[in-house]
Order: sequence, then structure tokens, then C-alpha cells
Amino acid sequence: MFSQQSLTPNQKFLLNLLIPSLYLLPLVIVFFLPKNFGFGNESLVPFSLTIGMSGLTVWISGMISLGKALQVLPGANSIVAKGVYRFIRHPIYLGIVFTHFGLFFACGSTFGIIYTLLLIIPLNVTRAQLEEKALLSKFGKSYRAYHSSTWF
Repeated sequence: MFSQQSLTPNQKFLLNLLIPSLYLLPLVIVFFLPKNFGFGNESLVPFSLTIGMSGLTVWISGMISLGKALQVLPGANSIVAKGVYRFIRHPIYLGIVFTHFGLFFACGSTFGIIYTLLLIIPLNVTRAQLEEKALLSKFGKSYRAYHSSTWF
């Protein structure tokens, strides 16, 4: 089981660099790869970009709502139930997935779609599960009530 307390400072530092890099790396790679916009159906590009921009909006809204509570590694300092967190428990993770999927579909990037399905989605689900365990352990009934009133 993962626990921040079991990590050395160097391990925490490396994870704080590695995890965001896993989100940035495919964006950089796809930027330089040849494009097949909308996988050959360019009429899908505006729809895909809308999904990507909507995801980016949710992602940024989540970060703003968290404020100083924002962390890369799962933690349990407080229950944030303001802003987009009133409706979604993990808006940053959801936003990351929609941003990547929308942008990669708009570019027609098979690599990006596969990367999202095989790495980004499992990584975000795992991060969400670890956060929920930590929050449930620290806040118990309060977190259960929040959990039952929100989506993912």
C-alpha cells in the first residue's frame, strides 16, 4: 500500500517531478508527430477541441478551487467542497483525461489516444483511489457524506 510517510524526501521529490511529466510528455511528443486531424475526418476536429478545452477548463477550475491544498502526491489535509469540487471529487483528473483525449483526437494521434487509455486513465484512477483512502481514513463520516453527494 502507498503511503507518503513511507517515502524518503528524495522519492517524494522524484514523484513530484515524474507524475506531472507523464501528463506533459505525450503532449510534447504529439506536437512533433505528423498530424491526421480528426483521423481523416476534419469535421470532428472542432468537436474534439471542444472536449479538450472543456477538460482544460475543469482541470484549471479544480486547481484554482484547491488553492494551497493542491498536491501532486495523494494526501488528506482537508476536504475541499467549494468551486467545481461541489459537484466532482476529482475534477483535475477528469479534466486531464478530457484534455488529452480531446486534443489527441483532434490531432488524429493514435499514439496519444493509446497513451491516454493505457497510462493516463489508470494513473488517474489509482491516484483518485489513493486520495479517497487517505481522506476516508482521516475524515470518516464527513468524507463519506461528501463522497455520496458528488460524482467521481
